[in-house]
Amino acid sequence: MSKNVEVLLTEDVLKLGNMGDIVAVRPGYARNFLLPYGKAIAASQAAKRQIELLREQAARRRAEHEGQALATKKQIDGMSLQIAAKVSSGNTLFGSVGIRDIVASLAKSGYEIDPKQVHLHESFKQLGTYQVLLRLFGEVEATIEVEVVDADPQGSTMDEVLASAHGEEAVAEER
Repeated sequence: MSKNVEVLLTEDVLKLGNMGDIVAVRPGYARNFLLPYGKAIAASQAAKRQIELLREQAARRRAEHEGQALATKKQIDGMSLQIAAKVSSGNTLFGSVGIRDIVASLAKSGYEIDPKQVHLHESFKQLGTYQVLLRLFGEVEATIEVEVVDADPQGSTMDEVLASAHGEEAVAEER
């Protein structure tokens, strides 16, 4: 049986450890994956000093990203977006409005948001106003309001659709 080798992780590796940890792994895993992809280096005194420098750089980068996320949060939090979509009948959409549409709408407004930062439980399939959570960085979160409207300029307005929906509910309750 081959003996485990110690490596120093240069970045976080899922189910193995965080950057700067010294871990014992199988030689093949280290030789074929960790070392060639730059995820780890052989554990030595020089490598330990190098990892301290990498930790400092990572801490600076993290602080910089967090500062950018806080600045973006101040600009975006509470923002309202309108996304036009084709309507089939009543207030039901052809297809749906999802993360890709929200990211594109934010890009048109001048905000570059990664699709992974937008958190939806499910795509929007009806006209209406929805709250969308954006996780910008770590614990920095912003909430925006997305209003899905009819793309047809001759179509009914949001107020008309909501009024007709409430009217249909009242008729259904009377039956």
